[in-house]
Amino acid sequence: MSWHLTPAQAHEYAAHRADEITAMSVEAHLMHCAPCRSLVPTDEQWLADSWAELRDVVDRPRTGPVEALLARTGLAESTAKLLAATPRLYRAWLAATVAVLAAALLAAHTLPKGSLVFVFVAPVVPLLGVALAYGRGVDPAHTLTSVTPLAGQRLLFLRTCAVLVPALTLCTAVALLLPGTTAPWTAALWLLPALTLVAGSLVLGRWMHLSAAAGVMGGLWAAALFTLFLVEHSAPVVLLAPPSQVWWGTALALLLGTLLLRVRTA
Repeated sequence: MSWHLTPAQAHEYAAHRADEITAMSVEAHLMHCAPCRSLVPTDEQWLADSWAELRDVVDRPRTGPVEALLARTGLAESTAKLLAATPRLYRAWLAATVAVLAAALLAAHTLPKGSLVFVFVAPVVPLLGVALAYGRGVDPAHTLTSVTPLAGQRLLFLRTCAVLVPALTLCTAVALLLPGTTAPWTAALWLLPALTLVAGSLVLGRWMHLSAAAGVMGGLWAAALFTLFLVEHSAPVVLLAPPSQVWWGTALALLLGTLLLRVRTA
């Protein structure tokens, strides 16, 4: 070292009275000179306050608005954290859902038989959300959560609920705004098919990735619509007709029974 701080320079620096260039030179020198560092008085109170502030930032949990809202509904803190920690793709799906349903509602009010656009799309909306809610490749934290006690069926079902609740709420709101709804129950004809497709994807998720399972169920729905459309342009509505609701309800009950049996034997 060609030079060292004098006590006066150290005092000026510690009192924040040194000019900017001098302060930068002193700081660069202090990094490599222990004797000069001993000349700078230590502000014990500042150090204590700084460490306390740092510990507060690191150790104190921060509750986001979604987690706080879920906690107010009576959910346990751990459950609220799991539901709030949704993958980034889930948020993108939610924004896309709003756009798709808005387009379907616009089509229903502007096109002849435009309401069919909604009733054919609505059953797939929750299914797409399930595909993006859990699993390797869609959840950045999957590697960490997969080795915790919260992994497996519980986390899968919680994430599924996190998708179903907003999806069903949005679809129901749009269904009630459809034109030509003569009875309240006609706005819910899409509900049983939607729940059945979601339950089917969860059952298939035992043998394949959840996203692939959702893709299979969505493909079956699209194939059924296309096949019936080839038979007759108006034939796809039979999938949502009141008599078909009995079959949807039966299929849903069987799939839910399969899921419950899997949970009990796991």
